[in-house]
Amino acid sequence: MSELNEMISAVSRIEGEDNPFDDTVRFLFLRNITIEGIETPLKYHLYANRLRAEVAFGGYGTMVQDILADNAIAKKLDPHLIVLSLALEELDPAYGTPGWRADAARSELENLFSLLETNTGATVVVNTFIPPIYPELGIGLSPDDSDIASQVALLNGFITSFVRERAPRFCLADWNRHVLLLGSKASLDDRGRYVWKAPFRPPFLNLYALHLARIVRVLKGKAKKCIIVDCDNTLWGGVVGEEGLDGIELDPNSYPGKAFYDFQTGLLHLSERGILVVLCSKNNEADVLEVLDKHPACQLKRKHLSGWRINWQDKATNIAELAEDLNLGLDSFVFVDDSPVECGLVKELLPDVTVLQVPEKLYELPSILFEHGLFDAFRLTEEDRKRAQLYQSESQRKQARVSFKSVEEYLSSLGTVATIHRVRSGEIPRVAQLTQRTNQFNLHPKRYSEHDVATVADRPEAAVFTLSVSDRFGNIGLVGVLILECRDGVGRVDSFLMSCRALGRGLEGVMIERCLHEMAAIWGIETWHAEYVPTRKNQQVADFWLQNGFILTSDATASTRNYRRDARMPARQTPSYIMIRED
Repeated sequence: MSELNEMISAVSRIEGEDNPFDDTVRFLFLRNITIEGIETPLKYHLYANRLRAEVAFGGYGTMVQDILADNAIAKKLDPHLIVLSLALEELDPAYGTPGWRADAARSELENLFSLLETNTGATVVVNTFIPPIYPELGIGLSPDDSDIASQVALLNGFITSFVRERAPRFCLADWNRHVLLLGSKASLDDRGRYVWKAPFRPPFLNLYALHLARIVRVLKGKAKKCIIVDCDNTLWGGVVGEEGLDGIELDPNSYPGKAFYDFQTGLLHLSERGILVVLCSKNNEADVLEVLDKHPACQLKRKHLSGWRINWQDKATNIAELAEDLNLGLDSFVFVDDSPVECGLVKELLPDVTVLQVPEKLYELPSILFEHGLFDAFRLTEEDRKRAQLYQSESQRKQARVSFKSVEEYLSSLGTVATIHRVRSGEIPRVAQLTQRTNQFNLHPKRYSEHDVATVADRPEAAVFTLSVSDRFGNIGLVGVLILECRDGVGRVDSFLMSCRALGRGLEGVMIERCLHEMAAIWGIETWHAEYVPTRKNQQVADFWLQNGFILTSDATASTRNYRRDARMPARQTPSYIMIRED
């Protein structure tokens, strides 16, 4: 209970202070069990991510009423997340009796899922069910899946498939995995289940809360984007400069080399998911590249890397330079190193970087990439799969720039092609991802789910535009999103954001000009209104609206700055080095 008491104390202290938060998240638990004990650990984990939690609970077993009634809590609260916390014995009173089948429970769930999908706009988190710890057949198995454990497994298969098909509107909370990690004795409280309908012990509730916090972290754009790894005693065992290519420990079959081999396997999985992989090592560059190119067990190759700093400079300076090269905020990075001195230096000088030290027990090394959920994402987009290649192309662009005498000459040489149009169905996942992950060039940092984007795009009084870019080095992808709306005859910019990969070419101004003039003609409006909400990360766009024909109409130091522009203002000419593709 000491850990819980520490959480209670920390939450109480934080709530008593005037702490700045990046956002507030509203939770609604629809349940048929006592789950209130999750509130403190949930707040604790969200506070650690600079997020405030507002938590509410529906009645016991009143999920349908809590969604549909005139005064339903789901309508009054308008939650960001609805968390279903359902016990199978409460959902179906026949559960556990001889001959029980999961059909009735599945029917109840299908109805509930449909109601949530139709009547709410929240992200919905659905739990799996825990099978009997002590099966009624003992060590035997039924020949026709009629035993209770098999029926629960079939029901969980339905839940998992449903969530997979509707992700990220629906997310999964796998209670079985929580029990697997903690053990049944630490997870389940039989006395609490019988006496108070409270089946879970505090460690389970804490792990459950942490999982929900991970979901929120993705929704609010706080997932990490890049992993920086040391080489010696991190990617492989030993010091390559001393022991040579054949002397390092890296082996798919024997320990400890297999621990490093599996760690590299994890890095490849992250790369496939669009996480940037970068090296930062005090070493001779030629020695490290020889391992990547020639060692038979080295899975990580140059093609997987988005950059490296292999020199004898301190790692904090190298990481800061890498952040500038990649145009990412330091809070986007995770740094992995075996040296406590290097880890301590980075923590001290770059506190926004998340630091993971190689564990003393090397067999724990592969799991550190995934156990914290730092790189979570709801789904992969085409841009994710190509991200390493996109950043390698960007490096080629930067190398090419030095051969030109002026920025204008360089931009003219790129052959930039921009495609701007109303969002299409296949682009919605990427648009939602950009709103969730873009922090620097983001005028009004709202976060949209795929459901939100689709809903806005379908409204006649709103328009969602996308910007995709290519040049002579290759396709840069979908990099810009603009959301406009018309309210009471006045045009408003709801959101405008761009990926850092597309900045520095004037594309942001081109997109604004074309889209504002197009929609002003369609809606017949005379004025555009826009806002800039300053954050810790978007200072670079503080003057964007002023630079694009808007005038400030509020206090320049306000938490939200308001701007206005005459919709009849003549459109500025597209720069000659940008070709607009009519698509």
